[in-house]
Formats: sequence, structure tokens, C-alpha cells
Amino acid sequence: MKEKIKNILPWACTIAGAAFGIAAFFFIFAPSVRANVLGETLFKGLNTALGYTKSNIKVLSASAGMILAYLLPLLGAATAVIGKDSLIARIVSTALFLVSGALSFSAAALTRANFTTEITIAFGSVLSGVFSMLGGVAEGVTCLPCLKTK
Repeated sequence: MKEKIKNILPWACTIAGAAFGIAAFFFIFAPSVRANVLGETLFKGLNTALGYTKSNIKVLSASAGMILAYLLPLLGAATAVIGKDSLIARIVSTALFLVSGALSFSAAALTRANFTTEITIAFGSVLSGVFSMLGGVAEGVTCLPCLKTK
């Protein structure tokens, strides 16, 4: 029974990591940052990544860091599933998840507002960062030598 669990656990961790990565990506549609600009207070991750214009006034500029914060979990999930049997692919996938989590947590610093305002992080970026980090942990567990099957 122990050998059967040892064979299933890497696959389960890979699937969990991929699911966390996909969930982290979908927080692009949730409020990412909070800033009081032109009567609006919450901006979605899509707005922070690709920019936002209101009434022909550019409020937020596109941010490469925020684009990466939402794309890296998808790349990590794809790398986790495609390279399931490769240690290098697992390490790369873990790194992609962890970097994207760090970028999500620093959304307030990465958002490029065209007005002077205080920008704070909202729940979408926090949850995206948490799910990215959980994906990194789930995928990183598969790199442990105690899970290697013979």
C-alpha cells in the first residue's frame, strides 16, 4: 500500500499545483488594487496589467510586472503537467509559481498609475499570490528525494 501511495502522490501534487496555478490566473478578473482615482476605488487585475482608460483619460498604464504575475501561474501549470516526469521541469514550474506569487503580492508597487494617489493591494492580488505560492509548494514537494519511485 505504501508503494501505491508513493506512485500516486507525485501525480496528485502535480495536478494540485496545476489547479492552483489556473486558479491564480483567474484572479485577474478580481479587484487587484485599491486607489481613489476619478471616482473609482477598485481596479481589476486585468486593468492593472493591461492599463485602464476612463472617458479618454488614461488612468493606469500597462505593467509588465503585473502581466507576468498573472501569466506565470499558467506557464507553471503547463510546465508541471507537461514535464511531470522531469526533475528540471518540476524545478522550473516551482520557480514560476513562486515568482508569480511574489509579483502578485507586490501589485501595489507594480501598478503604474498616471495620477498621484496611494495604491494599496486588494483581495484579488492577495489570493492570486496565495494560490501561486500553494502551487509552488505542491509542485516543489514532488522534487523531494523521498518521493522518488524506483
